[in-house]
Amino acid sequence: MCRLLGVVATRPQSLAHHLRDAPHSLLRMSLRGKKAPHRDGLGWAYRDDRGRMRLHRWGARALAGREDLPGDLSPETTLLLAHARKASPEFGGLRGAVHAQPLTRDAILLAHNGTVRDAHVLGKTASTDSQALLDGLARAWRPRTPEALREALQSLLKLVRDYTALNVLLTDGEVLYALCLYTGDPDYYTLHLRRGGDAVVVASEPAPGEPGWAPLGNGELVVIAPNLTSASFQVEPGRFGSG
Repeated sequence: MCRLLGVVATRPQSLAHHLRDAPHSLLRMSLRGKKAPHRDGLGWAYRDDRGRMRLHRWGARALAGREDLPGDLSPETTLLLAHARKASPEFGGLRGAVHAQPLTRDAILLAHNGTVRDAHVLGKTASTDSQALLDGLARAWRPRTPEALREALQSLLKLVRDYTALNVLLTDGEVLYALCLYTGDPDYYTLHLRRGGDAVVVASEPAPGEPGWAPLGNGELVVIAPNLTSASFQVEPGRFGSG
């Protein structure tokens, strides 16, 4: 159970704005969003001014008692992926920084909200269900196109049968992908998208007082390019998914 935030922009955007100060900020969702607090891990990845993705993660101990965010919020970026974690009961003992998200594998960065109870079908891992999901996608997503991602997700859903949600934000460092897919609790497992003049923002919940938020449909995969053009695909849930 986690909160997700993704930003694609045509002009550099402040990390401090999206992570701490804005109504839709990760800090607000972490401390005051649905089913708050989400303080079992925290992380974000952003593209720097040289086009490289920078990843920063903290475990629960680094967040204890904080009403702010750790780390340097001064950089600006045109691509941001952020995650505030509330550990599922099945993985409650894994609260270190290594288990915080975004996770990375083969130049893919992924943040996930939901629990995959049968994640073992995706391969052996000593980590969380989210890591198993990322590892499975890294193997199956070839070539790295939106159409191939949809096919990779459909293939994984033939294996995964017991999950609450596969709400995912992921990026290859260029394009932001957002999938909303859940089997229950539709008031919590949501993703919303908001377009501004210079940016597209995707967040787990709409910001109070901010107009223009639109919910993603269940099974909707949205692809947002660096120039802010977007496309939408439908991913069909597995027949045996359960809430």
